[in-house]
Amino acid sequence: MDESCVKLRNGVVNGFSNNGVEANVDAEDELNCGYRNCRPKWLQQFNTPKMLLVLLCWFTAIQGFVVNGINNVNTTAIERRFNLPSSRVGVISSSYDISAGLSVLLISYYGTHGHKPRLLAVTSFIMGCGSLLMALPHFTTGLYELQQNTADTCALEANTTMCTGDSTSGLQHYIYILILGQVLHGIGGTTLYSIGTAFLDENVRTKESPAYLGIMFGFSALGPALGYIIGGQFMNIYVDADKVHTQSLDLTPDDPRWVGAWWLGFVVAGFLAFTVTILMCLFPRTLPGAKAISEIRISQTHQGDSEDVMSTPGFGTSIRDLPTTAKMLLKNPTFLFIILGCCTEGLATSGFATFFPKFIQNQFGQTPAWSAMLSGFCAIPGAAGGHFVGGYICKKWNLKVKGMLRISIISCMIAASLTFLFWIRCDIPPLVGVDTHYANSSLITVNLTATCNIDCGCTAQSYEPICANQQQYFSPCHAGCKNYSIKLERQVYTDCSCIHGASEEYRNASALSQLEATEGKCEASCRMLYAFLPLGFLLIFLTFISGTPATSATLRCIPDRQRSFGLGLQWFFIRFLGTIPGPILFGTIIDSTCLLWQDKCGEKGSCWVHDNTNMGQNFFFLAVAVKTTSTIFFSLAHYLYKAPSKDLIANSTMTKLLPASPSNDSDASMFVSDVVTSV
Repeated sequence: MDESCVKLRNGVVNGFSNNGVEANVDAEDELNCGYRNCRPKWLQQFNTPKMLLVLLCWFTAIQGFVVNGINNVNTTAIERRFNLPSSRVGVISSSYDISAGLSVLLISYYGTHGHKPRLLAVTSFIMGCGSLLMALPHFTTGLYELQQNTADTCALEANTTMCTGDSTSGLQHYIYILILGQVLHGIGGTTLYSIGTAFLDENVRTKESPAYLGIMFGFSALGPALGYIIGGQFMNIYVDADKVHTQSLDLTPDDPRWVGAWWLGFVVAGFLAFTVTILMCLFPRTLPGAKAISEIRISQTHQGDSEDVMSTPGFGTSIRDLPTTAKMLLKNPTFLFIILGCCTEGLATSGFATFFPKFIQNQFGQTPAWSAMLSGFCAIPGAAGGHFVGGYICKKWNLKVKGMLRISIISCMIAASLTFLFWIRCDIPPLVGVDTHYANSSLITVNLTATCNIDCGCTAQSYEPICANQQQYFSPCHAGCKNYSIKLERQVYTDCSCIHGASEEYRNASALSQLEATEGKCEASCRMLYAFLPLGFLLIFLTFISGTPATSATLRCIPDRQRSFGLGLQWFFIRFLGTIPGPILFGTIIDSTCLLWQDKCGEKGSCWVHDNTNMGQNFFFLAVAVKTTSTIFFSLAHYLYKAPSKDLIANSTMTKLLPASPSNDSDASMFVSDVVTSV
C-alpha cells in the first residue's frame, strides 16, 4: 500500500482553546478523511468544517435545483405533455414531501448515533436515481402529438368526430413514474436537512453556527433559482429535439402547444447528485475538534420537566425510545410553536414555488420560458440573500433563542404588508367567447361557438390563438377564418367571418383590419410587471430571512443529544402540515379559476384560460392568512421560552470541563465566572 495511506495517527489530532481551556480530541476516534485504510496525509487539509460546508452547499444546491427548480419550471410542460390538470401536477410536487415526511423520523433517529457522512452519501445516490427515473418517460413514450390542423381554419364540410383511437389518453398514467422519482428525491432531501444540518452544527462553535447554516440554506435558495434559469432555457428546446429535426416544425416557444425539453434538467441533476456520493464518503464520523466544541458549548435548552431525561447518556439509542423522545420534545412549547410557524411558512413557500412561474405567465401574458426566467431573477437575490442576511444577523449580534425568534417575527410582519402585490396584473387582451362575446350574441357563460363559426367544426382540443384588433380568438377556426397566407414569416388569416363586427368598438374599423388576423396572442403593452418583480423580490427576501434564525433557535432550544431527531421531527410536521398540502392547495386554487378546459374527446385535460382577477385575489388572501398565522406562532414560541438560569449554565459547564481543564479551585472559579458573564 502507498505510504501516504495511513490508518490513524496517534496522539492529538486537533485541539480547541477558549479562555485558556484546551480540550484535546480523543486520538482513538476515527477522525481522518479518506476511504477505509487509505487516508492520505494530503487529504487531511480538507477535513475541516469549511470543506464540509462547501460539500453540503453543493448537495443543497443540487437538491434545490431539481426539486424546487426544474420540477417547478416543468409544471406547464408536464401538464401539456401528459394531459394533466394543475391539481394532479401538484400531487407530483407533494409526493416529494410525503416521502420525506414518512422517512424523516427513522432516518433522523438512527442518524443521531450513526455515521452521518455515509448516510448522506447513500441518500444522495438515491436522489440521483430519482432524477434519472423522472426523465425515463421521455424515452419510453412516442413523439409529442401537436394536434396540427385539427382546428386550423374554418372548413364548412368538417365534422368534430375526431376521437377514434386517441393514443394520448394513456399518457396520464406516467404520473406514477414521476411520483416514484419524487419519492426517491424525498429520501435524499430529508436526510440532507435533518442529518446534514445537525452534522454541520455539531462541528462548529455556537456563535458561528447561524452563519454556516445561513450559507448552507442560502444555497438551498440558489439551487432553485438556477433551476428556474437553466430550466427556462431548456423550455426553449423542443421536447423531442433528440428525436426529430426541429427545423421542420412550424412551431415556436410562443405557441401554446409548445412543450419544452422538460426531461433534460432531470438528467443533468441525476449525474450531479452522484458527485456528492463520491465526495461525501470521504468524511469521517466526526470532524477533528468536534468533541472540544461540544465540551465548551453553553446550553440554551428550554427549561421544562423532561430535558434532563433526554440529556441522559444512552437515552435515544433504542427504537423503543423513539415515541418517548418525540413526546418529550413536543412538550417543549418553544419547539412546538417554532414547528407550527415553520409549517405555515412551508405551506406558502412550497405552493408559491410550484406555481409562481405559472402565476407570472397568466397575470402578465408571458411565455412559460420567460416566466421561469423571471421567477429565477426574483428567487436568486431574494431567497439566497434572505438566508445569508438572517444567518449574518444572528452571528453579528450573537443572538440567543429569543433574539432569533424576534428576527422571525419582524420579518413575517413586514412580509405580510407586501402581499398586496398579488393584486398587480396586466389587462390581457380579451379572448372572444370567454372574456367578451361574439358579434350579435351575449356572453352569459363561456361559449366558443357562435353563429359565425357554428358550421366550421371547431374543437377546444388545441389552443392556437390569433389576434385581430387587440382581441384574441381561440383558433383561426373559431374566428371563422377560411384562408391564410405567410407574411414576414408569420401566418396571416383572412376572410374571417367572426372578426368582422366582433364588437361595437371595432364596427367602424377599416375592412382590412376587420378581416385580417395574425397567429399568436396579442401583445399586451403593460409595464406592471416591472412593479411586481421588485416587490416579489422583497417578499421572498423577507420570507427567507426568518428561515435561518428559526432553525438555529430549534437547535438551541432542545438538548444537544437530540438535535438530529429534533430536526427530523420538525421536518415531519413541516412536510405533512405545510409543504405537502401547499402545492395541492395552490393547484386547486388555480384550477378553481379556470374558465376554459382542454376538451380531449369528452375528457378534461389541462386548463387553457384562467380568470386572472380571481387568481390574484385568492393568492392575496391566502398569503395574508399564512403570514399572520406565522407571526402568531413565532410570537408564542418567543413568549413561552424559558432560558436556563445562570447557575444551571455554570454547573453544567463545570461538569463538562473541570476534569480536563482548570487545574485548581481558583482557576475553576475564574472560568465559571467568565462563563456566567458571557451569558
